[in-house]
Amino acid sequence: MKSSTPEGISFVIPCFNSGDYLVEAVESLIQQPHAFPYEIVVVDDGSDEQHTLRALAQCAEHAEVRVLRQEHSGHHAARNAGIDAASFKYVMQLDADDRLATAPELLKSGSYPDRAVRFLKTHQHVAFVHTMSRMIGDFDGLTISSYPCREELILRKHHVPTSIVYRRDDAIRGGLYDPHVRKWGDWAFAVNLLAGRFRSGDHNSVVCIAGPLHEYRVHSRTRRVSNVEVSEFDMTLLVVEKNLDLFRDRFNRDDSAEDITRDVLASKPSRLVDLIRMAEFDLEQALAVARQREFSLSSPYKGLGIP
Repeated sequence: MKSSTPEGISFVIPCFNSGDYLVEAVESLIQQPHAFPYEIVVVDDGSDEQHTLRALAQCAEHAEVRVLRQEHSGHHAARNAGIDAASFKYVMQLDADDRLATAPELLKSGSYPDRAVRFLKTHQHVAFVHTMSRMIGDFDGLTISSYPCREELILRKHHVPTSIVYRRDDAIRGGLYDPHVRKWGDWAFAVNLLAGRFRSGDHNSVVCIAGPLHEYRVHSRTRRVSNVEVSEFDMTLLVVEKNLDLFRDRFNRDDSAEDITRDVLASKPSRLVDLIRMAEFDLEQALAVARQREFSLSSPYKGLGIP
């Protein structure tokens, strides 16, 4: 761990053959109205497609961008490498096929990264900041988990987006991304971060900046991790076993990791519960989502991996 990290934010973008969208992702970060120093760390996870190599070279021409290269090791390893190499105190990750919103009407109060950093600088009890996600590409609309989350919901399997803003030291102390958790890795990362702060005696408040200020691209041109077929019980059990002290404390029970994992999965919000929570936060927003999904909570768009 670096002994002294300057104020500012590092954006980490893992990239494996995602040249179709990488330049857009980087430019969306550069176009933010930044008040704090920043850098963009692109981690090339062994890309071998020529258009991606050209995109990486194009991005590297920006003074704000550093491109790190590693042998193909997977997106978790790439994210961890980017966090480890980050120069600034705060970090936000962005997938290479996603973007931050750049519409002026959404940025009147400042950029999402700047507003998140201000919260983290002045409120030590805040573990991380998140914003809502608008889907772009093959589908347009808010994700169904577009409402404020908190520690209690996260420990009961509430969705956590990739684009949270957090303290670099908290992420390292929590153990970063676990490469063994092959799906639901962002949720696992958030739990690790919360558990690391719990062990240090810190509070774990979560702040939501509504937006939506993150743009999640829905497409079928590259295979997303969200479409991988793995056992949710097995992946959740890995996270619970690693952070059993936090789960036992928050669930107020001394059960086995297996029993707590069953409880976690049983309390995972259904699409109906997500929609109700969204309605409690913003009724018009929830109605719009219901209309966009053609009133089908089973989602006719499941094949696209729409959250």
